[in-house]
Amino acid sequence: MHLAEGTLPLGQALAWCALAAPVVAWSVAGERAARRREPTAGLLSAGATSLLFAVTLLPLPVPVVGATSHICLTPVLTLVLGWRRVVWPTCFVLLLQALFFAHGGITTLGVNTVTLGVFGPLATIALRRLFRPLGIFGIGLACALGGLAVYVADAVALALALHDAVPVATTFASVLLGFAPVQVPLAVLEGVASAGLIRVLLARRPDLLPDALRAATPPAYSAGATALLALLSLQLLTGCDIAGIDGTVFGATAEAAGRPPSDSLLNWSQGEVGLAMTIVVLFSLGFVAGRVWEQMLAGRGRDGPAR
Repeated sequence: MHLAEGTLPLGQALAWCALAAPVVAWSVAGERAARRREPTAGLLSAGATSLLFAVTLLPLPVPVVGATSHICLTPVLTLVLGWRRVVWPTCFVLLLQALFFAHGGITTLGVNTVTLGVFGPLATIALRRLFRPLGIFGIGLACALGGLAVYVADAVALALALHDAVPVATTFASVLLGFAPVQVPLAVLEGVASAGLIRVLLARRPDLLPDALRAATPPAYSAGATALLALLSLQLLTGCDIAGIDGTVFGATAEAAGRPPSDSLLNWSQGEVGLAMTIVVLFSLGFVAGRVWEQMLAGRGRDGPAR
């Protein structure tokens, strides 16, 4: 989901940015409308943005393969918040990661926003409708396949970018083959985590979920889900010093075609500036969430205890 600088020709980079810009603007307008309608909208957005920032930056190692990657999280956030309210946090998070962590790029911000914030969520919505009879299992399955759709879209974008040096089909197939050993296990993990998140919200805060998700029956955790969560814990304990799939697959494919990734146009990931800005951004998100929570509590005090 993090195409680096230099992997796209300038024309294609601008075209992806032109495609992403109106969608992001539409998403921002939808967020403003949601906050006017519902006091808790700001809390949900702040929490979702913070969670998305952390999850898409956290490298999850797959020791058997010897590489790390990320789950996407935008699939399940789309089901909870709606697709319109997921696009702008995706763009915002990717911008922060490019500036302060050298993760992704400025010229590739458009394509990264489209793959993570558009293709993956739209695939999840379609799959959720298909799997609706399966209840919460269908939610997990839709989110797992929606996460894979993000990387399929990445493969398409990279294949189009390198078609002048390598055939489109060859690049597309090589990228998918490079992703599969890492992303398929992580897609299963994403499905389990997504279903678990919905289950917790169904049990504790069903009012935060749309009506379409409230009808899902929260089953007890299965042995398979417990095993997958234990596997995640084991992976985290193994450390994250192995190569990231974004760099190895994207970078190696682009370099083989004569277009190696370059340093970001703006890179504040080193030194005190990057650290200070990261702290400011995270503090601001926490402040927004805290203020909304305070307003919610004040509203409950005036109206009586919540039922």
